[in-house]
Amino acid sequence: MKIAIIGAGLAGLSCALTLEKYGYTADIFERRKEVGFQYDIAELMTPILHAPINDSVKFFSETHDIHLKPSSNVQKVHVHSENETAYIEGNIGFINMRGEYKNSYEKQLAQQLNHSKVHYDSHVTYEDISKECTHVILATGDPQDTQQIQPFHIAFPSTFAGAIVKGDFVRNEVHTWFNSHLAPKGMGYLLPHSETHATLVIVYPQYEEDWLTRRNEYWEAMVKDASRTLKQEIIIEKEFMIDDYIVGKCNYSRIGNTFIVGNCFGGITPFLGFGQTGAMLSGIYAAQDICGLGDYETLCKPLYKDYEDSLVLRKAIEKLSDKQLDLVIKSLQNSMVKKIVAQPDMSVLKGISHLLKPFISK
Repeated sequence: MKIAIIGAGLAGLSCALTLEKYGYTADIFERRKEVGFQYDIAELMTPILHAPINDSVKFFSETHDIHLKPSSNVQKVHVHSENETAYIEGNIGFINMRGEYKNSYEKQLAQQLNHSKVHYDSHVTYEDISKECTHVILATGDPQDTQQIQPFHIAFPSTFAGAIVKGDFVRNEVHTWFNSHLAPKGMGYLLPHSETHATLVIVYPQYEEDWLTRRNEYWEAMVKDASRTLKQEIIIEKEFMIDDYIVGKCNYSRIGNTFIVGNCFGGITPFLGFGQTGAMLSGIYAAQDICGLGDYETLCKPLYKDYEDSLVLRKAIEKLSDKQLDLVIKSLQNSMVKKIVAQPDMSVLKGISHLLKPFISK
């Protein structure tokens, strides 16, 4: 077999590592000069939308022999609305780095490769590669590449504004904001990756043209509110902005001997916008199919279910006014509600959905 992987991101590299585990190698074609996300950013790798996986780092290590070293683990999430604040405690997940950081997840995965070769600065096309190879894994991270061979259902395009910021942070505590004055129908979050540096981001859907033109205004308000909430001056060191970041899913996870993985597949969870776990699993499942260890479409069914459940939750939250968001956050101050939302034996998604039902029904 001649296997080609287009894209050296989380999905593509996880696929290559799994192929090597079973005695196969792949040629990996990466358009950039190195592996890694094009922006320097911290992300949250959380089991919130992938129950029953409670510890993703342990799961990938023990189940799939893929080893990750996160920047820190998260034990507390502070949730802020316009007028209320609450927190949830537990094993929430892990913070990891993307981009040019030497310990980014992509670079960690690339270092574990033994025989598969990454061809950097390689601008191959699917049309050309598919003629030369027996199997192709489309892992570019760009849904537009999926649209060249099949429909891709777009849930919404989103916009980001963010920065690496300097301050005094608790490494295992995350802050999130649900406030339409900062991110309409979206959210803001702060993820520390050291005691002195963190990633601060606002992300929201591009439903209204006015929301895009006001992005700088929202971003300035977010920085000001984060400084007020954390009772310190948040210092911006390196800003970034992203438009038209597509959240959606493909129609078919496999077409012939072409496997659609990662963001090309629909790895981004609409609720929080993170997709590391789903991306890696899709790459692993594609490799398992090639090795005769399972059917890719069947293996991907739970990922589709996670996506759909996450989208339902996002649409539910989008319906809430700031006043209703205050009531939701205030309810999290109740110890029994906290237990329902964060208990380890139940998907947090189900817990949050349970919490939102009274507000949505109104």
